[in-house]
Amino acid sequence: MTPRFNYHGEYSCKLDAKGRLKLPAGLVEQLGGMPMEIIMNRGVEDCLRIFSREAWEQKTKELINRLNPNNSKHRTLARYINRGVTKLSVDSNGRILIPKTHMEYAGLKKEVIVNGNLSEIEVWSRDRYENDLEWDQDVYSNLLDEILGDDDTISEELEQLLD
Repeated sequence: MTPRFNYHGEYSCKLDAKGRLKLPAGLVEQLGGMPMEIIMNRGVEDCLRIFSREAWEQKTKELINRLNPNNSKHRTLARYINRGVTKLSVDSNGRILIPKTHMEYAGLKKEVIVNGNLSEIEVWSRDRYENDLEWDQDVYSNLLDEILGDDDTISEELEQLLD
């Protein structure tokens, strides 16, 4: 059976002067506790993505099964997905050192938001998170209807989660 990952929680954090991020205790627990090794790479929306080693292995296995190495578009997509993939160790204080190139890509300064997002954990610049992802109840409602509205099984499961 394939393990399922469901990271959750929204945390306001600060990077130290060296660019280290102390992972929130709630996420450390969800990642499997200490000591640990994580995988970080660039997200699509100017954020960083963090995975447990097991979650990353599962995602790459699924990707390998879906992509055709003889198709140039598939190869290009694989390069984009794997660009910047970095294995990081969490130190004894629960911190990770974010590579400078990753910090520049995501526009990270001192204040960041760390957000559990189902199978991955996102690290956002506070400004980008608050400005680019402004909460809009109508957009949320329309997305629920558009994406999940026709699937009664998913809708029932989602309703149970929201109750």
